[in-house]
Amino acid sequence: MWDTTSRTFELLGMLQRNGFVASERLARDLGVTTRTVRRDVARLRDLGYPIDTRLGVDGGYSVEAGAVLPPIFLSTEEALACALALRRWKEDADQTLATSSLEKVAASLPPRVRWVLDAVAEVTVDAPVDGLDPIDHPAVDIGLLGELARSCLLRRRVEFQYTGRDGDSRPRRVEPHALVNTVRHWYAVAFDIDADDWRTFRVDRISDLVVSELPARTRVLPDADLEGWVTRRLQLGWQQVSATVRVHAPSGAVRRWVAPAWGSVEAESPEVTVVRAGADSYDAIARWLLLMQADIEVVEPDELRNAFGRVAEQAHRATRPGSGGPTQQADPPRSTGAA
Repeated sequence: MWDTTSRTFELLGMLQRNGFVASERLARDLGVTTRTVRRDVARLRDLGYPIDTRLGVDGGYSVEAGAVLPPIFLSTEEALACALALRRWKEDADQTLATSSLEKVAASLPPRVRWVLDAVAEVTVDAPVDGLDPIDHPAVDIGLLGELARSCLLRRRVEFQYTGRDGDSRPRRVEPHALVNTVRHWYAVAFDIDADDWRTFRVDRISDLVVSELPARTRVLPDADLEGWVTRRLQLGWQQVSATVRVHAPSGAVRRWVAPAWGSVEAESPEVTVVRAGADSYDAIARWLLLMQADIEVVEPDELRNAFGRVAEQAHRATRPGSGGPTQQADPPRSTGAA
């Protein structure tokens, strides 16, 4: 099935290549109805593209006579930035789409600029350091993302199917307001009409999107700091457990290890920092805090002290010559108040 944004610009490409094209042919080549073609043409006009309409039995569309669509003008630095961004984008989106986009950008450039892109491609080797694929990181549907952005700008109500964490899919009616990209996911911030409240929706879990002609109402945002509000909402799902520790290191050195989504950092003194952290397990918090390579004092809870004990015992087993793994159940570690 064609996503709306890709189909719309494919229609524009057909008109640019062929001049006038009959409605029936456009519908046949795109695999849609003539009514859908009319909607796509209206969408192109909303975006500022000059499209002429010929009415009648043999009606169709063409780019307005004398209209010249602007070419792409990029400096050498801008072209190189586009190329590097598209190489990185391959990890987050359809590789064929990213490659096709890069080829079109390169083809629009003059030879004096294009050779820099060719040189970078010729001498660059992609070498992931760990060889691991991202966990729970599906590629986002670029066309769907574009339609959501368009509905935000035009202030239109949308309907879609949404699959929750439990795998259950059900229809939602919402008024989108913004898109947020964080922790390798795209989220739509929208007012859920049926729930009568603001919600966040992961874009890769949205399907069958329909943008209606119904206008979205003017509503008071849930928080003036929308990015902070989204982060706090997501924390409710990410942070199944929480803990407080004192890290014997300056707050500036600690802060780079603690993203806002995972905890807060507060300087207790120039050399001591209080961290309130959260994750899906105490073992995960323990392993993460040890990356700071500083002395850590557990304030609460005792479960985190026990987690540090388990991590320490696992590390100790690794020091034994010829150790093939645990041979007996370790005694529960004693709570000392510090890790």
